[in-house]
Amino acid sequence: MGILSDVQFLVKGFFDDDYICPLSNPNFLPKQNLVLPEPVSNFHQFTVACCNGLLLLDDYNGNCLLWNPSSAEHKLLPSSSLDNVRPSGKGKADRFFYCSGFGFDSKSQDYKVVRFLKNYFEDDFPVEHQVELYSLNSESWKPISYDHQSSPFYEVFVYIDGVQYWVAYDCSQMGFILSFDFADEKFSSFQMPDDCYVWGKHLLHLMELDGSLALVIYPFKGSLRPFDVWVWNGESWSKILATQPLPCPELLLGFLKNGEQIFVQGSDHQLLLYDGVSKELKDFGICDENPATMQVVPYVETSVQLSAINKNKESSSMTCIKNKE
Repeated sequence: MGILSDVQFLVKGFFDDDYICPLSNPNFLPKQNLVLPEPVSNFHQFTVACCNGLLLLDDYNGNCLLWNPSSAEHKLLPSSSLDNVRPSGKGKADRFFYCSGFGFDSKSQDYKVVRFLKNYFEDDFPVEHQVELYSLNSESWKPISYDHQSSPFYEVFVYIDGVQYWVAYDCSQMGFILSFDFADEKFSSFQMPDDCYVWGKHLLHLMELDGSLALVIYPFKGSLRPFDVWVWNGESWSKILATQPLPCPELLLGFLKNGEQIFVQGSDHQLLLYDGVSKELKDFGICDENPATMQVVPYVETSVQLSAINKNKESSSMTCIKNKE
């Protein structure tokens, strides 16, 4: 049994500084904040992504770190491959990293990180995106092709079975789902449910529901807000749940028990759990300074060693060389 064996969720927030607070079973009791790896002291308001018990922490400045919080092992990723690759013919640009994904490639048994770099030009040129991919096996970044003109929304994402999903918007502010397959290293996209989302009037949340992608849509404003839940079967959307209006949620953070319990951020930026059966709100005493930086991340403890992954790859490569000889 590890130090996080009883943990089901990690709460990422910012209050004077970034923190990650585990919630333990069975009643989601807050535990002591995790001791973050030393390099994270140079990060600013990082986001968290989780894959097989490993965490990715990254920020706008291009800082990126992989971490197993159970063993405390971590790996600071190298500098971007895009540092010296700038769009040509458009003048000077302000650049920042604004969105990332973390997943497992089952074909090559490799953990990978995909992230976006946004270029804002001084003149009237449109924003230009660049994308790169990190491989833990090769321990390096490489630029990859991205043909879309739209930006994924960094706060609305989920990883499911080798694929990262984001909500994205085109130039007409129409929303769609952008996905990235870590094995094929390719992007694809598909539309959101018809006539269910209006820019500026609704908020969105992506999650995994019984192994499938689920989209939650709810009003942007209002003291009572209903939630609609749609599930993607690979070809079309199906509406499976319409909740009763919930009291005072600022932001939806996660669903439990098929919607019977819902993590929300309250009007004072505090973490709450709404019980749809008892109609009660539980306050965890965990707060965030900002309205949109808190995350509730599903977590399962792992014994995976970051250092062993690369060593196993090197050993396999040496075996192949010997066999050829």
